[in-house]
Formats: sequence, structure tokens, C-alpha cells
Amino acid sequence: MMTSRKKFDQWSYFEGRGLEDGFECSWVEAPDYRALVTALRVEETLACDLNQAWRWYLPYSDEHVVWVAEQSPGWVKLFTVSGLFPWRALESLPQPGGRAYHLLCFAGEVSEPVYVNGGEWEDIPEDHWDRPRQEGAGLVGSSDLAQEMNFYLAALAYTTGRFVDDTWFTTPGLLCRIPEGAWPRG
Repeated sequence: MMTSRKKFDQWSYFEGRGLEDGFECSWVEAPDYRALVTALRVEETLACDLNQAWRWYLPYSDEHVVWVAEQSPGWVKLFTVSGLFPWRALESLPQPGGRAYHLLCFAGEVSEPVYVNGGEWEDIPEDHWDRPRQEGAGLVGSSDLAQEMNFYLAALAYTTGRFVDDTWFTTPGLLCRIPEGAWPRG
């Protein structure tokens, strides 16, 4: 059985892969990751897992590449591999009435997650943070950044039904290039 401390140390999986300086991921309520790829208006796709997608990892690139895969039943993860994710797309991507979360960490700075509910940007409900706060998820990690990311990742895991572990990186998915102009930036 996995201890809570081990379960909450999700950020270490990104640190171990050298990704602590550039992390951007969205979690979208949707029944199928392939339908989400179509809705994202991508131009090119390549079937791979996230470990294989690292060949294209360029967090500060002008080219926008995301890896899209199932997170858990009813949820899809969109991990930004290159450039920045067109977060404005989150208004359109969830299933009708669905939710989406977006978490960004660059150069040691974490932005509080953003939230779309039924196509509208909203504040994340306060009870979203209750369980990770009560269970001490924000106390796990080797630095302030790791503790903050572990807290946010735990809240997202409780909502989406899956914590980050080694299998998170080996889930089959699609590497997708989003063409310039497909979504408004900023």
C-alpha cells in the first residue's frame, strides 16, 4: 500500500525528469481524449506516451505542442511539451457543463490553478482544497516549490481520480501540434 507521503510526492516525478523549470498541464472533463484532440484543432499528431514525447520538450519555444491522454474515466490530461498551452481553449474543450483546470509553473514560479466550469471562468470552489489541506499534501516535498506543487497536484488528483506516478508518464496518448492562430493567445 502506498503511504500518503509517497502519494503526495507527485512533484518528484517531474523533478526526476528535469521538468521542474517548465510545467504546464490542463485537466479537462471529457469522455474521450481523441475527441478532445479534434476539438483542440491540432494539425499533426503522433501516438506516444509522455516519456517518448520528451524528445520535443522545449518549454520556451514558439511552437505549441501538447501531449493528450486519458487521466481517468471522464478526465483527459493535456501536458504542454513545447511553447505555452492556449489556455483560452479551455472554455470550449470540456463536455457541455464540464470542468477544466490549468496549472502552470515556470522558472520556479507557480501560478494558482485556473478553473472553467460549464464554459465560464470561475474561482475554484474553496472545498476543492479541503482534503489536500487536511491530509498535509502541502507539507510534502524538498522545497517550497515542491510543497506548493504537491498541494495543487493533490487537489487535482482528488478531483480527476488519478495521482501522478510512473504510469502517468507511460499512458498511451497523442503528441499534438497546435497551429499558430488556432486559438487566441493571452
